[in-house]
Amino acid sequence: MQTALPWEKISDCLLACGEVRNPYRFSVKVLEEMHSLVRFDGGVVLMLDGNRNVVRSYFSNIPKKMSKLYLDYFSHDSGAAPFSLDMDVRESRAVPTVNLISWKDFSEKSGTFFTDYIKPLGLKQTMSFWLCDLYGNPATIFSLDRTSGSPYTVTELRTVEVTTMHLNNLYKNLFVRPEGQVRIWDGMRGAETLSPREKEVLDLLCQGVKPSNIARILCISQGTTNKHISHIYQKLGVGSRQELLVRMLGK
Repeated sequence: MQTALPWEKISDCLLACGEVRNPYRFSVKVLEEMHSLVRFDGGVVLMLDGNRNVVRSYFSNIPKKMSKLYLDYFSHDSGAAPFSLDMDVRESRAVPTVNLISWKDFSEKSGTFFTDYIKPLGLKQTMSFWLCDLYGNPATIFSLDRTSGSPYTVTELRTVEVTTMHLNNLYKNLFVRPEGQVRIWDGMRGAETLSPREKEVLDLLCQGVKPSNIARILCISQGTTNKHISHIYQKLGVGSRQELLVRMLGK
């Protein structure tokens, strides 16, 4: 019989995290508060940009040398990891964004990440989950590692699933643009003619997101993305992203 979830602890966790207004500090707070819900021996936080590059990280109870190895691995060989940064996943209320990896199912043949990081640390299990951006794409990834004790239980997994759903809403609210906030391209000649979708594409271009990743983020085809970019350039009177940035800075 499944044990009842620790609702009071879940509530305390959400209240504590909800008091934080900075995305990085919020993410660190989430990892800290998770200790009150499930036991884990080491934790990792990876914050991603629109191109799925790690822009900030936080490690809890993991040797500095191994932390550097972890980041180096994801910078050069992320595609081979079981929880790759290139994973094709999106936010879904029907499917909780929580994965459970049992490292006993892997071996030396699984690649360098297993032999250089997982095995030396003696990891037995990793529970990973992610919080999403406003478009429903993974923005911050968390890993809760166990090196000792019994495996994660069904109750612990369900506890993290339920908590993550609410944390996800709190996290996305940190990125909501205040009404009336000026954007870098506001005031450019031709900006008033942009469609709502073109404005979304332009916002992502200004963040340095590649067209291929804009397509993934907005769930549109590469061809449609290219058409939007072409229309943006025409309406703003520029011929390239570089010219666009120069125009915006000098408007």
